[in-house]
Amino acid sequence: MSGLVREFVARVEEACGEEGNFVVILRHGKVRETMDRVLSKCTVEKSISGIMVKGAWMGKEVTLFATGRMLLKGFKDKTEVESFLEELLSPAET
Repeated sequence: MSGLVREFVARVEEACGEEGNFVVILRHGKVRETMDRVLSKCTVEKSISGIMVKGAWMGKEVTLFATGRMLLKGFKDKTEVESFLEELLSPAET
């Protein structure tokens, strides 16, 4: 993982079930900042107040949970997930 991804992400695990789904565990002290960065880029499709937000970015489904987990769907492998996270977590251009 790159330095930026490592700053926000504790680990990335392949999810059980459908192929191409990954669970991202966020670093405890960075959950709020990570959520803010992700939401600034995603198109929100569904939100359950204070529990989860489901959205899309670059044609991929992103679901954020208040517990500090993120579900990513539609990826080939962990390398693709890490590249996606690098772009997603970079500061938004103003």
